[in-house]
This record gives sequence, structure tokens and C-alpha cells, in this order.
Amino acid sequence: MKYTLVKRNKSFRADSHSHFINWMRKMDLQKWIDNKDFMEGYSYRKKTFEKIDIRHDDEDYFVEDLQKNNLLKIESSKGFLGIF
Repeated sequence: MKYTLVKRNKSFRADSHSHFINWMRKMDLQKWIDNKDFMEGYSYRKKTFEKIDIRHDDEDYFVEDLQKNNLLKIESSKGFLGIF
């Protein structure tokens, strides 16, 4: 899957939400213990500075809320018509 952070126009290909969140964590300026720690901090920043609620207890909910708030777009990695 191709994950694109809409506001930053940065994309990353990952095989799971966990892999994508791990990439987000490593690209962040702060150092985080793990994905759960990162999701909690990211959610706090979005709530504090942009008034956006993002659930951080579960990776699937986290990604779902990123999409719902137009922060993330996910596309299939498959080629033309999904046959390649």
C-alpha cells in the first residue's frame, strides 16, 4: 500500500499500518520509545494545535482517524488495473 501524508505530500510504501506508523515515528523530530508512544504524542499535538481528535490506543483506529481527517491517503500499490 502507498501511504501519503497529505499536508506534507510525503509518501511511503508499507505492507501494514504498523510499518507505516513506524516510518512516521522515525521521521519525527522527537525520539519515541515505540509506535504506541508516538501515536499518543502525535494525537496530543493534533488535538492541542489543530483541534483534531485522533485515537491512539490502536494502530488501525489511528490510521482510520488520519484518513477521516484528511491527513492521510492510502492507495493500492498494484499497477495498472491491479494486474501487475
